[in-house]
Parts: sequence; structure tokens; C-alpha cells
Amino acid sequence: MYVGDCKVEITRKRIKHLYLRIKEPGCVHVSAPKHWPGDYIQSVIEARSEWIKEQQQKLLQRQETTPRAQSYEDHAEIVVEGQSYCLKAVRKSAFPQLSAVTLCRETKTLTLSMSDPSNLEARKKQLDKWLRAQLKERIAQLLEHWQPIMGVAASDFGVRKMKTRWGSCNIRTHKIWLNFDLMSKAAESLEYVVVHELTHLYERYHNKRFYRLMDKYLPDWRERKQRLNS
Repeated sequence: MYVGDCKVEITRKRIKHLYLRIKEPGCVHVSAPKHWPGDYIQSVIEARSEWIKEQQQKLLQRQETTPRAQSYEDHAEIVVEGQSYCLKAVRKSAFPQLSAVTLCRETKTLTLSMSDPSNLEARKKQLDKWLRAQLKERIAQLLEHWQPIMGVAASDFGVRKMKTRWGSCNIRTHKIWLNFDLMSKAAESLEYVVVHELTHLYERYHNKRFYRLMDKYLPDWRERKQRLNS
């Protein structure tokens, strides 16, 4: 049986009611009472056809927006500052001249020099450590540039994984935090987030004063924000 393009799989059970479950695209799992006639089960399912289509669409949308797990195999795509690089790992003893991580913009490659290139977990740790160091260096440079211009100063800054925001500012301590994933975004996006968090040292809330200050210091911040979140 099909509902539109969806295959319907029916399982008879010792239950009183019929249950529909959408577990994967293109398929509906139905649990139906053993004593119900087949025609009646089919009519109930067809009556829920619009609901089934809506749930299938929602499932597809969630899958499209869910980030895929990063691969650390050879030839995996690693994004640094908005540019894609091809990952590869080599044995350190065979290439002693290489740094732990070498990024080549000309060939679009990112090379890890390791004692055990086959260890994927070690690849992840080595790459994450390098990305974190690179991001901290860029943040420090941006703070050095923007703090005198804006007339404010963060007491400290840190980098950490964040699920729902690109940065945060502790108004009491004046410490700012930046999302680790900003290392994969274009340099202009990181600059926008740094200026945004520094502006919070003037104004805690996202109100008219906050946006006036953003307009003053970074007139194109709205375009940068849109590109960052797209």
C-alpha cells in the first residue's frame, strides 16, 4: 500500500488503537489491531494522508538542516575561513620538515603530519587543536584592532563549542566567548561577531541603542550577519 509516494508497512499487534510512525523518508510504519479488517485499516490510513505528507516533509527538512558529522578520512573536506581544503595525513618520520598541520592555499590541501596517520581520533584532536589556536590568534588580532576604535576592552576571551549562538559576552566580567565553528566561516563573519560582542560592553540588550552602535562601527553588519547565518 502507498500513500502518495510513501510506502506503508503494516504490522498487526494485540492493541486497541492504530498508530502511525514516520521513521524515515518514503515509508510509514503502521501498528494496527489484529481484529481490524484490512479495508478498515486502509481507510483510516488514507484519512490521515495529509498528515503523513506533512510529517514526511518535516522529516526531509530536518535532514537537510542537520549538519553531517565531520569526516577525518583522507580526502575529507575541511572548511577553513570559508574555503574548502582536502584533508590528508602523512607519517611524521617520512616528512620531518612538515609542521603538525600544513595548510596550502594554492593546492587547497590541509596536511596532518602524525606518528600514526591511520588513527582518525588522533587526526581529529590534532586538527581541532590547530583550528582552535588559529581562531584564537585571529580573535586576538581583531580585538587589538577594534578595542581602541570602539573605546572598550574585553577582560579576556575564550573559544568553545556553542549550539545556538556565535558568541556571548559576560557583562559582569567583560569576558567574551566565541564559537569554535567560526573558524570555518569567512573572516568578515568572525569580525562581525567580535564587534557584536564588544558592542555588548556598551549595551547589554539588543535594543535601538545597540543597533545604532553597530551601525556606527560596522555599517554592513546586517549583510555580514545574513551571510554568516545562511
